[in-house]
Amino acid sequence: MAEEVVNPVAEESLPAAEAQAPVVDATQGDEDVATWKKRLAGKDQALTSTKKELEAKASELESLRKWKAEVEQANMTELEKAQSRVAAMESELNAAREATRRETIARKHPLFAQFATDTQGLDVEAQAAAFEKFVANVAREPQKADAFVDVNAPRKSAPQAPAKPDSKSLSESIRALGNPFYDGK
Repeated sequence: MAEEVVNPVAEESLPAAEAQAPVVDATQGDEDVATWKKRLAGKDQALTSTKKELEAKASELESLRKWKAEVEQANMTELEKAQSRVAAMESELNAAREATRRETIARKHPLFAQFATDTQGLDVEAQAAAFEKFVANVAREPQKADAFVDVNAPRKSAPQAPAKPDSKSLSESIRALGNPFYDGK
């Protein structure tokens, strides 16, 4: 066997930049760019083909799911079909009840309903901070008259009788209507 001779002194004498930098030939750069472009084009083609294959598999999976649902539906007994319809109707009824409950709360307690919708999905600590901010904002705003009128509750004050029109206000309202027979000639 041949002996390898290593000269550590020669490697240490080279500067660090020269030891790290590879030797580049002027003609080699063009060949590297072409090689890399070819490799990149090959990777793009592989990616495109893989995406097409994925889409084909996804559509096949969806068609198999539809077929499975049809087969299960065909194999169901009348009792199972009725039970599935009942379950669907119950879930729809529960959703309608929940919506009605939210509307009732919003009508009776509009500030709470606004706060609840603003803080929906937050954790308790974030809700507490939002509540403090909400209360501070509500305290600064002047209270508005409630637009909701309960027809079953008696009024707190007597309704004002409409003022009896006088001759001047009647004349002004007639002039405002104008003469339909006057054509301006």
